[in-house]
Amino acid sequence: MAPSVRCLCVILLVLSPALAFATRCEIGGVEVNTDNGATTAGKTGLLKCYRPDGSLWREQELRDGEYIGLDKRYDEDGSVHERRINAQGNTQGVAREFHPNGKLKSEGEYDNGRPVGVTRSYFPDGHVQALRYYEKAGTSAAVTLEYNADGSLKDLRCGKRSFLAEDKTPCGFVGESTVELHDMKGRLVERRVYRQGEVQRIEQFGRDGRLAASVETTAQGRIERTYHPDGKPAQEVVIRDGWKVSTTEWYMNGKVRSRTTREPVEREARTVVDQYRDDGTPAYHEESIGERRVQSRKFAAGGVLEEEADYAPEGYLATRRKYAPDGRVVAEESFYPDGSHRAGPRIGGAP
Repeated sequence: MAPSVRCLCVILLVLSPALAFATRCEIGGVEVNTDNGATTAGKTGLLKCYRPDGSLWREQELRDGEYIGLDKRYDEDGSVHERRINAQGNTQGVAREFHPNGKLKSEGEYDNGRPVGVTRSYFPDGHVQALRYYEKAGTSAAVTLEYNADGSLKDLRCGKRSFLAEDKTPCGFVGESTVELHDMKGRLVERRVYRQGEVQRIEQFGRDGRLAASVETTAQGRIERTYHPDGKPAQEVVIRDGWKVSTTEWYMNGKVRSRTTREPVEREARTVVDQYRDDGTPAYHEESIGERRVQSRKFAAGGVLEEEADYAPEGYLATRRKYAPDGRVVAEESFYPDGSHRAGPRIGGAP
């Protein structure tokens, strides 16, 4: 590359966006150079800048040389951004945006750049796209309602009380409410039941429209479920006072596959695990306290007890018994803590 070409590339790279095209700016009819602070120092008035084609690019309010007050930008596609800024350069007061067709795109109140109160956004046709309410500047939205272009709800987040006229009904402040949430293609994504701003039940649907999962609120906690493609339950988790007290899984034929129950305590909780074959007969059973196993059982086909093991309080295998199909004990073994056999008779074998 020739030196002159390289030099030109460097110059283009360091140009700021504002200098990417020649602009003309003026205050009260007097031309100023915004890149030269001396031309705007101490001035008060409305700064207007124009594109090379003469179209208005931006309007900014100057107060004694400082950009404070109106800040309005006009995009080439016809959209407009309007706000007021404070001495820190942050949005203060009402800010608005307009679509290229002139319709309002968004509107909201801001305090030092942070939204407060109601903010609204709109689709180009004027339909509401989103509503949010902020109790205090700097906090997350207390209420959120988002809509698709067809007016269906896309998302809903309720507060502990009603903040907007639009949240009273869907959030269940005038009676229990069932709302459906859809994606942009109109597919049902979730179905929720609200009461006084609290979600009582959520149902989630897959792309095929079938129920995939649900969460139900109870007085003690909640119940979480997932479902097989045919709508039958696949798993259920019961949570009580923050503890997962039971988990149940099902085969697709509707038979229970496994069930685990646990005491809702922090230390030394008793846990029971039962596993089943797809014909409903037991396959395995285990009891434990904390991390220590207490007993386990294995079952042969048809649910016939095949083997049973007991564990010592220290956690090691203490005794193991094997059973015949008719229920007779055919072997019994005892063990030391290191796993070696204790001396003694073995039922069904040599002494």
